[in-house]
Amino acid sequence: MSVIGILVMATGVGISVLAAYGLVNFPTALSRMHASTKSASLGLALIVFGAGIAGESWELVGLALLVAAFLFVTAPISGHVVGRAAYLAGQAKGLVHDDLAGARAQPARAMPTSRDFSFVRWAGLTGVWMLVWRDISLGTAVGGAVVAGLVEALRGSIDRRSALRAVGIPGFAFRYLGLLVRSNTRVAWEVLTISNAGIREAIVAVPLADRSLSAALLVANAVSFTPGTLSVELTSDPMVLYVHVLHFESVEATITDVRTIEEMAVRVLHEPTRTLSC
Repeated sequence: MSVIGILVMATGVGISVLAAYGLVNFPTALSRMHASTKSASLGLALIVFGAGIAGESWELVGLALLVAAFLFVTAPISGHVVGRAAYLAGQAKGLVHDDLAGARAQPARAMPTSRDFSFVRWAGLTGVWMLVWRDISLGTAVGGAVVAGLVEALRGSIDRRSALRAVGIPGFAFRYLGLLVRSNTRVAWEVLTISNAGIREAIVAVPLADRSLSAALLVANAVSFTPGTLSVELTSDPMVLYVHVLHFESVEATITDVRTIEEMAVRVLHEPTRTLSC
């Protein structure tokens, strides 16, 4: 177990080093986000997971899984925000195609649908916080209560019309893991080939066939972990996802790739209507 854990950690360290080198090697701000969003998250997740295996502790493995889940949930969001800020700051240079230039649509916003506060959920989240920290003390309880309160207060921004469908999660997770491996392999290759000859950056507008904000947000996050793509803007009315492409071939090819991810996302959610055929 120690040898396996060391090998997993060494793999994570190697991926993290490639991500750091990509921040220096890639030519533009948006292209650097591909390395920091994809490879850095996977690298750190493997390091903490390997540490749990090497320590032969299921408790540490469980904490490592929580850390990995947190990374894969937050990294696409930070990549989207930083990428959008870089574009608005005029740092998107050398684009061979740019659908976002001149676009006047407003960014999509999640409006609260309910403001009810559940003390049962709040207490449960506080308990989970204390278990994760493995410390039952007044300070940990107060910190957990504050974090749980913030989570419960923000919960109202979730679109209640869509809920996770358990039967669709395994298929989505399996295909998503395959996309993640392909994505990191492609980024690693680009980092190692110093010439960057294969990089042709573009921003493509992809009209989403489904009108659910929950599905759109899931697609935007998933796109940031797929090979050569990163979401930089999501607008409503119409619902359009603007995707930064690292290896641009054609608008049609990019739309097809994103629509495939959208179909995966819709299968995970209970949707009131399905309009993917349009």
